[in-house]
Amino acid sequence: YNTFHEWRKQVEEKYGVKFFANTSDVPPRAEDEHRLGIISSRTSDNPKLFAGCIDMGCQTIFLEKPGAPTVAELEEMRDAAKEAGAAVFMGFNKNVSNYLSRTRDFASASADQKCDVTFLHNNAYENNEKELAECFERNSEGMLKNMAIHELAILVTFYDVKVDTIASVEADKTFSTCKTLQGPSSGKDFTDFDKLKFKITTKAGVEINVAADSVGIVEASGKELARFTMPDEDAVNNIPNLEKKYPGAMPYFYAQDPDYLTLKQRVAKYCVDGTKPEGVATIDVAIDTLKVAEYLTPILQEQLM
Repeated sequence: YNTFHEWRKQVEEKYGVKFFANTSDVPPRAEDEHRLGIISSRTSDNPKLFAGCIDMGCQTIFLEKPGAPTVAELEEMRDAAKEAGAAVFMGFNKNVSNYLSRTRDFASASADQKCDVTFLHNNAYENNEKELAECFERNSEGMLKNMAIHELAILVTFYDVKVDTIASVEADKTFSTCKTLQGPSSGKDFTDFDKLKFKITTKAGVEINVAADSVGIVEASGKELARFTMPDEDAVNNIPNLEKKYPGAMPYFYAQDPDYLTLKQRVAKYCVDGTKPEGVATIDVAIDTLKVAEYLTPILQEQLM
């Protein structure tokens, strides 16, 4: 607490930043002012903070993924923004990452052969039931709404995957496992995937794979043709510089710095001059992404249980 207030005083004096305890304390927006609200908090707090940003006159809002706990809440937030004339963009940083653009470019350039594109996500939990049970309980919304939500947003944004465009979904049973574990704090049972890989085929014939195990892999006839990682080599090489400049941050802040910088610069530019933020997910994309997660979860669980 004291450390925060020491930092707050330094920032106020050095940069003129103003701090407020509540969104309702922020002064009204001036007529000629461009106001951007950035919401990066616990998902459960987002709807209340979002309403506060609307009330304080934000014309543009940057909302961290997944945006809200449920589709219904996100839809209410979208409707409130539309009524207020506010644009809402989401913090799906992988949408603007080099690894995504390089994966898509490679697959497009290989159109003369059938390529299998797989987007993989890896988290470093220990492979034991005690660790997994804590993970299942803490992320009780489930793997597809939490860990793999970035990959689903990519599918919605760039591959036209929506609930009503999905023709079939098939779990890779040799890779995937679904378990029911008892949460260590609540004692309640939680069912989720500890590993998951599946293929979606759309009604337009698009095939795309997701594995929650950040790399993009392109395969043809079972042979790996290319692998693109996140963070890429340039981002990894810059991590020591960022650690010196911003000591004490969480490790993933350094690794994801280029993508979040690109994402927020595009949203800020939109707020100032209306330039369309290329690749940045809108709140409608977030709604469709949550719908896909809710649709897929019981289907894949049934295939694996």
